[in-house]
Amino acid sequence: MAEIQTPNRPTKPMAESRNFMAEIVGEESLAGQRMQAGAILDLMDVLAGRIAVQHAQGPVVTLSFDRVDLTYPILHQDLVRIEGQLAAVGSSSMMIHVQGYRMDSLSREFMPIQSSFITMVAVDGELRPNKNIAGIEVTTPEEAELNETALKHKAMAQQWEKMQREPVEDRVLRIQDVEDPINREKMEFFSSSESQISLRRIFLPRNTNVLGTIFGGDILLWMDRVATFCARHFTRNKHMVTIAMNRIFFRQPIRTTDLVEIDARVVMVRNYTLEVETVVRLQRKDGEKVESHSGYFTILNYNEAGFKRPITTGLKLDDADQEGLQRYLQARQRREFWEKTKSEV
Repeated sequence: MAEIQTPNRPTKPMAESRNFMAEIVGEESLAGQRMQAGAILDLMDVLAGRIAVQHAQGPVVTLSFDRVDLTYPILHQDLVRIEGQLAAVGSSSMMIHVQGYRMDSLSREFMPIQSSFITMVAVDGELRPNKNIAGIEVTTPEEAELNETALKHKAMAQQWEKMQREPVEDRVLRIQDVEDPINREKMEFFSSSESQISLRRIFLPRNTNVLGTIFGGDILLWMDRVATFCARHFTRNKHMVTIAMNRIFFRQPIRTTDLVEIDARVVMVRNYTLEVETVVRLQRKDGEKVESHSGYFTILNYNEAGFKRPITTGLKLDDADQEGLQRYLQARQRREFWEKTKSEV
């Protein structure tokens, strides 16, 4: 159905959208130990949703997370503060800038831990995009800079999506064409398909939001948990933690009647980190099968003392496994894209 946009669109000051959440995260019994990024992603999604609902004056859904880099480890029982505000508004979409902080126990000051953009979409009761939302008024140089940065991130995200959709190569790939020298130096090798972890579950009504679909934060928690387990399975080391999440896309809502399956596999290995690809698929009650969520998690390998630990397991590549070589090459392209563009925003 075609979307209808209200003429003479009203606007709201960008500053009115500012909001924050603060929470003591993790478990008391694990105080001081590193914790998974899922809890922070959950808080980010909750705050972005709150800001978007307040602006749209109606229901919203999460469309995507930009790249999230955790620049400082988060520990159980840390006080975490998440601040956010609208940075750009489209016809029905809203880009929210979210900045995270943790309180440092020595300085008693909040230290930045991450910064990202989350895109929300205003919808009606039937989950169709709602274009009857206000625009934003940019009134200060700081707001103009944030708005410009958001638009740059949007353009980069579109470029990234195009890169991921395009065929990697129109010729037969060979190991020598795609393998990173770091991978060749490992002590043992495990194929990407052998690293795969698959889980199935049904979410319960307690996981639903006001629209009756599964809350995005619960999906993020689950994806991060499975990605971390996959990484630990690959390295045979329980001390691993997510330090970055690269563009999670929310393509389909999940309902309590859906059978939900997640596949996670290692697609790239570096010296101390690896990348896990996660894909969530749904089986609807009518038998239809669809892909709902996807994303890439960068996970750090460390030792019991908390220091970085070299990964000794590499990816076993095979010229006969063209799918595996394509996944590996795409992972290299994602990393090269990030290294090229991170200084541009």
